Amino acid sequence: MRFPHSLEVRGHGMTAAGAVATTPVEFAGRVQNISEGGISLLSESSLTPSSFVRCSIQVPDLPVAVPTLMQVRWSVARRGNKSKSYLIGLLFVG
Repeated sequence: MRFPHSLEVRGHGMTAAGAVATTPVEFAGRVQNISEGGISLLSESSLTPSSFVRCSIQVPDLPVAVPTLMQVRWSVARRGNKSKSYLIGLLFVG
């Protein structure tokens, strides 16, 4: 079951070894919905399916962001009035 929610997310792409990439893919976005298995994210950045990303999810009223490792499952380009954006499916890893 998915639950609509709006949370800010920031993240970095990772190498296969698990370290932040030497030329990191940095991205930011907003959660559209969340489930036990993952999140749907709206972002101006495209992410490669099957890649791993290290995310920080900002929860309202908390002074710190929640760190999490996620895998990109899918990414779909969306065309909006202002700029191109992407709807991205991320799976919680662990």
